[in-house]
Amino acid sequence: MNVQRQLDNTLLDIIRKQIQASPRYGTREDETVRPCITFREYMSLCLYHPEGGYYRSGKARVGREGDFYTSAYIGDIMGEVLAERLVRLADERFPDGGPVEAVDWGGGTGRLSAQMLNAWLRLGEEGARFRITVVDGDPEHRRQAEELLAEHIEAGRARVISTEHAEEQAWQERQVAVIANELLDAFPVHRIVRRGGRIWEWGVCWDERRQALSPCLTEPSDFRLEEWLNKQNILLAEGQTTEIGLDGAEWTARLGTMLGDAILIFIDYGDSTAELTGSHRMDGTLLCYEDHRAHDDPYRSPGRQDLTAHVDFDLIRSYALRAGWRELAYATQKRFLVESGVLTKLATHEFTDPFHPVVRRNRSIRQLLLSDGMSELFKVQIWVK
Repeated sequence: MNVQRQLDNTLLDIIRKQIQASPRYGTREDETVRPCITFREYMSLCLYHPEGGYYRSGKARVGREGDFYTSAYIGDIMGEVLAERLVRLADERFPDGGPVEAVDWGGGTGRLSAQMLNAWLRLGEEGARFRITVVDGDPEHRRQAEELLAEHIEAGRARVISTEHAEEQAWQERQVAVIANELLDAFPVHRIVRRGGRIWEWGVCWDERRQALSPCLTEPSDFRLEEWLNKQNILLAEGQTTEIGLDGAEWTARLGTMLGDAILIFIDYGDSTAELTGSHRMDGTLLCYEDHRAHDDPYRSPGRQDLTAHVDFDLIRSYALRAGWRELAYATQKRFLVESGVLTKLATHEFTDPFHPVVRRNRSIRQLLLSDGMSELFKVQIWVK
């Protein structure tokens, strides 16, 4: 039995035992009542359990050898634009000068950080005040980030730390800019559904006969779930499922207590509560990614596939404002890039080689702006505190 299969079996056994020991009960489609955990608990185990969790074991999860790409893998443009925008933001927010620690939270293998560091080096004195800290919970991601950023680390311009180490840092004593690129969508979410005219929460139970995981309905585990829908005047249609990302919103608020003078930039796919609960979204937005293929079965490969849902930026905004953040900007990725001057980076040329650096750079800009509507789906939200 190979290592990955052992991890799969270990995680499945952990999930099964947690379900069987749970005080919560859920009702399956066949009307049988069984012990269960909430889908949010299940998603957390699948992604973050230290023994077999998707982001805690195995190979790197992003890039060609992983299961998905981020904008940092479309040329160097996103990192370059972010670096230049951060220089302007730092001049506005930290006018007295002094070093700025840019924290790439959930920075993966360090690719975006490398792009920003290289851009700051090209800017010379303007970029000299910036240092990078890559924060990631995946040991393999940290190893690859340390390898990629080795020269910067040796020069004192970068470091790579775990999520646990980051939580212990004295951030309030520093001028900090946090960049969270596709981080919020990696937080576990609650899944709720309207059935029989009332709100239920999706749970996960264990089917002993099939020796498999199975969905069920259970009482809502948190009063804030229905409270949020009521606050937004949302009435789900009968049979409609939606996700509510309390974990990501709470992390945003907690970040406000951890930081002193700070800038926060979110880049992620998502929308407003009204859009995410529209009648065209009867099954919510949850998707699974494995080997660069998307599907909608979250029980197929626990620990071996990414589970993700669109970010509700209204929910993030609600928690951020209460935590003392002030919103500077909210726009589509396309608008953010254009307003940040990305079009000035396009170059006229007569090269016919599609792999020429100038041609590839132009293609990267076009892809970030136009690719299959993703530039409209992705949003950029900038906060200061």
